[in-house]
Amino acid sequence: MDENTSWQKQLLVGGGLLVVVGLLVGGVIAVAALEAADVAGVGQPRVHSTEPPPGLGTSTPPSSESPTDSPATSAPTNPATTTTAPPPPRRVIRLLVSPQQAAAYERVNLTGAYRTAPEGTTVQVQRADGGGWAEFPTTATVSGGRFSTYIETGHIGLNRLRVLDTVTGRASNVVKVRIS
Repeated sequence: MDENTSWQKQLLVGGGLLVVVGLLVGGVIAVAALEAADVAGVGQPRVHSTEPPPGLGTSTPPSSESPTDSPATSAPTNPATTTTAPPPPRRVIRLLVSPQQAAAYERVNLTGAYRTAPEGTTVQVQRADGGGWAEFPTTATVSGGRFSTYIETGHIGLNRLRVLDTVTGRASNVVKVRIS
């Protein structure tokens, strides 16, 4: 009976060890997948840029003339000679922020696209500061035309952020995040 009990104990211990190792490996893979999803921004609401869509011109304010002005006092307009402003150039670097509101020192994700950048290009995160731009101690590296990083700031109020390719001088669109 000792031989039967011995192999049964070994089988039970071996099976138990397999279950424990399986749970540990599964847990490590699950944590890695959750971190990858967090970095990629999966499950977070989409945030839109503060710039108008490409190709839309700026609107011009209405004329200050009143509708009671006589034709003699207002110059006639000829539709054939009216010119429209060309559409603004499309941003080469596109930046998104999520969330748009956060508590002080809460993680704020910055993701974007820079499709024309060479692989490995570094972009510098900046915040609008008194008419200029102050650098955050944060950068992101472009891989496959995309980049991702985050900031944590205690600068309370509305923060205007962008990223800058310091080599070419190209800047992204400006995004806004309110810190409370």
